[in-house]
Amino acid sequence: MEVVTVFGGSGFLGRYVVRQLASQGLFIRVIVRNPNEALFLRVYGKVGQIQLIGGDIKEELKIQEYVKGSSCVINCVATFFETRSQSFNVLHVSAAKNLAKVAKKEGVSQFIHISSLGASTESTSQLQRSKGAGEEAVLECFPNANIVRPSLIFGIEDTFFNRFAKLSSISPFIPVVGPETKFQPVYVDDVAKVISMLVETGQKKKYLELGGDETYTFRELIKLLLAEIKRKRLILKIPFSIARVMAATNDFFRLILGDVVPAFLTLAQVKSLEKDNVVGRDSDKFSDFKIAPKKLKIVLPTIVSRFNKS
Repeated sequence: MEVVTVFGGSGFLGRYVVRQLASQGLFIRVIVRNPNEALFLRVYGKVGQIQLIGGDIKEELKIQEYVKGSSCVINCVATFFETRSQSFNVLHVSAAKNLAKVAKKEGVSQFIHISSLGASTESTSQLQRSKGAGEEAVLECFPNANIVRPSLIFGIEDTFFNRFAKLSSISPFIPVVGPETKFQPVYVDDVAKVISMLVETGQKKKYLELGGDETYTFRELIKLLLAEIKRKRLILKIPFSIARVMAATNDFFRLILGDVVPAFLTLAQVKSLEKDNVVGRDSDKFSDFKIAPKKLKIVLPTIVSRFNKS
């Protein structure tokens, strides 16, 4: 049976990727840091179809063991903020490069790297800059890799709508940095479908930018959310100049005190919001896979139903 190895398979996008691959009848090897917290993945396939292996993408000496015998390797590992134990450059660049290098050496025929829309080595955001550097590092080691760049991903377990819906239940106002920044929200399972189709067809050397058919500003997304949960809240615009100071302060205290300080706003996130998060014209999209992206208004009620005031 064909083996597909997924790094980060228990994450938000990763779990949907595993489920889509399991429906194809593939044998899936999922590398996770804590297998006991990923046991739910096994119900996506038949007995023995999904193997959970405790490991870390940063474990250079063990990567070869993880990918050996795989026909495809998928890297879903990412972080939106840095901690003392993991930096953007280590996770998005060094680890991704090592994984691609080993996959190539082991004769893996297909490598799929999940990046993000807006990734660029020229970005002012350390987050997006590391994502761009990670893409280049992967392609340097595995020239025929597929690079997948989603816009803002939504779904039941997302951290965007759930975070702001929770905030609306305890705060009379919603702070928004970059209210006019544009997004093309994309449903998590639609992204997973595209990835599974890449595996199914064995396609190589593709840049995909995946966004929904509808474009919203940050402010419009919050208004849509508040209307859905039937709450009236003041949308408070935070100027970028003030947001940078707030974020730099948060980053400083997190550096000193560690993870006891929540990453409610980071400088990398603020700088990412300074540019629109929409797809370009020169890359493959959902239409190239004959997929009609699911609209946000259809899924949003399910995502935030528990926060509905009525």
